Amino acid sequence: MEHFPVKDSLHTDILEQRYGPIHSEVLRHDNVRETVEGTDCIREARLVDEYNVLRTYALTFLTYDRNNEEILNIDDQIRNGGLIGKTFRENGYTVKKNVIDVFLIVIPEWMKKDFQTEAENAKARLTEFYAKKDGEAPVIYGYVLEIYSPDFKDPKNGINEIDTAQVNPVTDKFTQVGIPMDEVWARLDRASEGDEWNDEEEKYKQAQELSRPIVEALHSKIDLHLQSHSQ
Repeated sequence: MEHFPVKDSLHTDILEQRYGPIHSEVLRHDNVRETVEGTDCIREARLVDEYNVLRTYALTFLTYDRNNEEILNIDDQIRNGGLIGKTFRENGYTVKKNVIDVFLIVIPEWMKKDFQTEAENAKARLTEFYAKKDGEAPVIYGYVLEIYSPDFKDPKNGINEIDTAQVNPVTDKFTQVGIPMDEVWARLDRASEGDEWNDEEEKYKQAQELSRPIVEALHSKIDLHLQSHSQ
């Protein structure tokens, strides 16, 4: 068993080590500049190998500050076919992920065909995608759902302790209980150790409780979006 990568190695780096060249096929990427504030902006993409086999399905709810012109420009690059992590890295950012849930999902029939699998379930991970330049405050690009090919992440043993050890509250709730975003960013380096919040246990538990409705709402949005493909 191994941890999901949360820093340094991008998800595409890991996929390419196993499957060779990976490219992103963008199915949808809403233009934040043209979207009414308060409505969901979504990116949907297939990460596929050279044989067009789906290795990861990615659904992103874009949440970044639409007044941040630099991130808007990076988002334009991503919308035009760039991979999220690689594009931020090419623009001088370090990237990390705050894992807010790891779970099993029943694979929709259309996705089974894309994965070329007979498996009923797949592992999925929900994260906040962080990016930071030296000397600047970190930013969150959005909530990212990744559903992994059963060939890549075997779902047979379910969600294990290593998976759940990485799960944190959402950043907004960390800040609500008095833990600033810079501190969350700094501690994500230790996310694989599972003990990075021992000295802030009470605040962590409060943030964890406050996060549950946010994560549940994201699950509802995800379910509705995946169901829409079958209609």
